[in-house]
Amino acid sequence: MKRIPVGPLRAFDVAARNLNLSAAAEEMNVTHAAVSRQVKQLEERLGVKLFERLPRGLKLTVHGALLAEGTREAFDRLASALEDVSVPAVRRKLMISTFSSLATRWLMPRVQAFSTLFPETDLQVSTSARLVDFSREDVDIALRFGGGQYPGLHVRPMFKPKEIVVAAPALLKRAPIKTFADLKAHTLLHDDSHRTWTRWLDAVGAKGVNPRRGIICGDRNSMLAATLEGQGVGITSEIFAASDLSSGRLVKVFDAEVSAAFGIYAVCSPRRLNDPLISGTMDWLVREAQSSPDAYPPAP
Repeated sequence: MKRIPVGPLRAFDVAARNLNLSAAAEEMNVTHAAVSRQVKQLEERLGVKLFERLPRGLKLTVHGALLAEGTREAFDRLASALEDVSVPAVRRKLMISTFSSLATRWLMPRVQAFSTLFPETDLQVSTSARLVDFSREDVDIALRFGGGQYPGLHVRPMFKPKEIVVAAPALLKRAPIKTFADLKAHTLLHDDSHRTWTRWLDAVGAKGVNPRRGIICGDRNSMLAATLEGQGVGITSEIFAASDLSSGRLVKVFDAEVSAAFGIYAVCSPRRLNDPLISGTMDWLVREAQSSPDAYPPAP
């Protein structure tokens, strides 16, 4: 393939966008004749006609339309690359790893607040339930559900969840729940096991309700989705159901609240606390958590 100088390609690209040589000449700050000459040179080099000359402008030929698509993409990419190298790359990336339900139902509704506080930082959220190896992985902060014992790491308590029973209003209209015994007439929705319902029913002294029946949905997001659709009665924490409760899409079935087995913590490498972005984000996460009914009690 013959090498084509950039000048004729640029002249063609501008002319193809404007479909008028005079307008193209004005955009390029050259004469009408200069643009016409460069387009003609390009046609001669390629051996095809790129434009049909009309009384009041230009019309792309089939060959011209194909080339115009390529030049537009090429010059757009070139402009983007030039912008990248002409402006110092001062933006930073910060990676937060957390489990899916907390990301979806608590963290993502707050990402705009993060961007306002840290405008030069690009936030990336990774969802995983496994523990993070900060020495090997490109993760800055992890939000985890556990006992809070993470040796060698800096730990900030965020939530001390209380499990509550929730249902869609339409479901309760069909079959009201007044007592614990009324749960026997409903499908119990579980996240990934029967443990949460077992602990809650034991704690409130509900007798005769089998915690092992119902549907295991796989995770808390799926369980809440099924609850919202009126497929059964779910069990969750206000951290995850706050917006649905405030909007009336879900209602709290009983006043009883049972503390979850574990808490939710923000964790990072202590070596990174000298970085104002890392320490500032940890502070921001804890502050945001304080607006939740399940917030971890602040230290005295």
